[in-house]
Amino acid sequence: MAIIHDQTQHNTAGTPDFTRSNARISELLGRMQEISALGALSALAAWDQNTIMPEGAGEVRGTQMAVMQGILYERWTNPQLGSLLSQLEEVVHGDSFTDADRSLIRESARTYTQYTKLSRALVEEMARTEAASFEAWRRARSNNDFAAFAPHLTRTIALQREVADRFGYQQTRYDALLDLYEPELSVEKVDALFTPVRVVSSTLLKRIQASGHTIDTACLHGHFPAEKQLELSREILKRIGYDFSRGAIAQSPHPFTTGLGSPFDVRVTVRTNEQFIQQSLMAAIHEGGHALYEQGSAATLVQTPIAGGASMGMHESQSRLWENAIGRSESFWRGQFDLMRKILPAQYGKLDSATFARALNHVEPSLVRVEADEVTYNLHIIIRYELEKMMVNGNIAVESLPRLWNEHYQEYLGITPNSDSDGILQDVHRTSGFGYFPSYTLGNLNAAQILSTLRSALPNFDAALAEGETAHILHWLQNHMYNVGAIYRPDELMKRVTGATLDASYFNHYLTSKFEQLYAL
Repeated sequence: MAIIHDQTQHNTAGTPDFTRSNARISELLGRMQEISALGALSALAAWDQNTIMPEGAGEVRGTQMAVMQGILYERWTNPQLGSLLSQLEEVVHGDSFTDADRSLIRESARTYTQYTKLSRALVEEMARTEAASFEAWRRARSNNDFAAFAPHLTRTIALQREVADRFGYQQTRYDALLDLYEPELSVEKVDALFTPVRVVSSTLLKRIQASGHTIDTACLHGHFPAEKQLELSREILKRIGYDFSRGAIAQSPHPFTTGLGSPFDVRVTVRTNEQFIQQSLMAAIHEGGHALYEQGSAATLVQTPIAGGASMGMHESQSRLWENAIGRSESFWRGQFDLMRKILPAQYGKLDSATFARALNHVEPSLVRVEADEVTYNLHIIIRYELEKMMVNGNIAVESLPRLWNEHYQEYLGITPNSDSDGILQDVHRTSGFGYFPSYTLGNLNAAQILSTLRSALPNFDAALAEGETAHILHWLQNHMYNVGAIYRPDELMKRVTGATLDASYFNHYLTSKFEQLYAL
């Protein structure tokens, strides 16, 4: 099946900057830099809570984070900021302003409007609730005790509904929350994108299961000491271009990336499983994709709302691009397998890279989203999306969520969790809010379209990977996407990077062609 699309390139190379000689822009930059510094300290507190904070410090950390959110609320709702933004919005379309200026005003005004629709008491309560909810989730997951987490989830749902009502929406409450992560996204748009993805994924899964073909995954299982997994994660991150002079790695209950002043401080975490190497290895590459995007932002954008990714969907495009299109490819492991043999010689000294790469692409319905193969991954996301809509839009009883989760898994993937720890308690996201999960599938769609452009722009894409080279890919992405941060909204950025707005047919073609070949369908 051939797909023909306009592959016109729009090179965004160069260093974007603000018109610092403009007094109003300089004033806005000063305000945003202060807000960004406060936000980074808040993110640092969250990083600490997820990684090394003592277990007994949860309550005091909740108070600290609430105080910080209260201070941020004051800064964001300052009437002087509102007046400054109003003045700038009247003149911003003039020739004397740069694209960076316009995006600074746009994103600052967007967040200012959001904050002014909330109250300080609500913002502080959300911070306290999130900190307490995280500690409750961590304990509940370890103890397989959803009932202990349920009251915290009930409170989070109530707060999220209040936020949506204050923001306003045209069709559903969930629309207001989607917009937080992906500007102008709605349930209607998500449904239109997800329906064909579900069909393609489900159909391909059934074809693979009916084929009778299997892939041996024995090489992914065994004994892998945690310290060796962390060493491997560090080294593979270095090889794809992650700069440890501006970053760090730690362990957490759920892998994540956080920017504490992008591009100068961008940190990642992984989670190890001493019996299953794929968990930490692919998490490192996934989070590394996020981190490369943040570290690639132009230094001139630091401490502003436009340093970093254009949206969560665009951010996930990079984590999924590096994890799947690159990190699961045979050419990548041909160039990197010496590292596996060096760090884990007993396990991989006699194994070939092709067998390892093939195992990483094994397709089988599983319970854990972060370990899911590419064919079933989006089904995990659609399940979460469907349940989140029920939680936010309806009057669903929280106590019924484990049953509904299990029923959805049986319907979509043909399996049922044996415990809530591998079911409804699997994800940390519900400790903070809703609307994020669709970004993962949007990321897959964006990644496939960007991959198509990369292959056209870099004829040596696979050959260089097989030689252990990844810089050709990173440099192209830095010049065409990373450097401009969030200056352009997702649709405009995709046009600049690929020549067209998001088109799901790229992903459908990528997924089908890849796994038809792997499974000889």
